[in-house]
Amino acid sequence: MKRTLCSSLVLISALTTGCATTARGVALGDAAEESLLLEGGAITGPSSTLSISENAMHGRYRRDPVSLEWDYQKMTGSVGYRATRLELAEGDDTRVWGTFGGMTVDLTEDGTYLHGRVGPCAYVLKREGDTLTGVRECGSALEKNVTLAFPATLHQRPLGERAALMTLALFNTRAPVVTTSMTISSMSSGDERYVQKTDTCKKFY
Repeated sequence: MKRTLCSSLVLISALTTGCATTARGVALGDAAEESLLLEGGAITGPSSTLSISENAMHGRYRRDPVSLEWDYQKMTGSVGYRATRLELAEGDDTRVWGTFGGMTVDLTEDGTYLHGRVGPCAYVLKREGDTLTGVRECGSALEKNVTLAFPATLHQRPLGERAALMTLALFNTRAPVVTTSMTISSMSSGDERYVQKTDTCKKFY
């Protein structure tokens, strides 16, 4: 009887813990812009509700309606009534390039580094646990210590879904005023030339 009772208590405890973990979800992008939480196939935030199916994402990101579909080679649709067409490729790294919500996108991610461009902003980010941390250059304005939530477990998701989440995470990023800028001379090698300057990194959507 004691053994049965103990087993029941352990099971209840495990279920309760599991529910609590699931209810929290995982963060995506920059919480200072929109605090997005991803739980399974649902993305929610103060003004966002998105759902992910096997090969599509639909809903609303802030004030913009989102309708995206993908296969193993491309993603098409719209974000805020602006066209999205991304080419997808996967090998030693993941490549995503084209347009997302009308913005130019060219990204490469290899599990350790994410580098490339979304709109007028270039990124060099390195994985640290479940976040990506590094620098961003928007025009001539530099922001250091950029940190985006993008859990490592998302690498287990299919290419199209992963590309949608990765681009959305970068889309969901604030752009504050900064006072130091640089030129990212080689996105692939990570070489950087620093230039002292004052400028403003404007929001790119």
